[in-house]
Amino acid sequence: MTSLTPAYPTQFTFYHPIAVRYADLDTHRHVNNISILEYVETARTAYYQAAGIWDGVTVENMGMVVVSVKCDYLASIAFGQSVRVGLTLSVLGTKSLRFRFQVEDEQGRTPFARGEVVMVSYDHFEGHSRPISAEWRQKLAAFEHREDFLV
Repeated sequence: MTSLTPAYPTQFTFYHPIAVRYADLDTHRHVNNISILEYVETARTAYYQAAGIWDGVTVENMGMVVVSVKCDYLASIAFGQSVRVGLTLSVLGTKSLRFRFQVEDEQGRTPFARGEVVMVSYDHFEGHSRPISAEWRQKLAAFEHREDFLV
């Protein structure tokens, strides 16, 4: 057995605390898989606000849709546990944003779930994808400390 700590939890730019609700539990009395994806969505929208690409109010400037979600469930979460979601933007494409996430205990020692969400910049009025704006690109590059996002 190895004593090495995996590098995955240390690679997140943003952490968002989550309160586990009784309503999140399933019949086995642990957090249901769909609730974990809701935790990720909650953290992702908080990330958008922290990065400055969404004000948390208007929907006109939000302009993104989920195109892919992959989640590996690693351990059960019980009612009353304190958890957080770590997020980082791993790839910023022409139209897409690829986020890595991990749901973990509040100290970052125990991972409960990890995966990836791919978002696409989307014009809801026109009904099609659109390139990521220069403004978003600049804000995300600054937030993630990634100059390669400006290319």
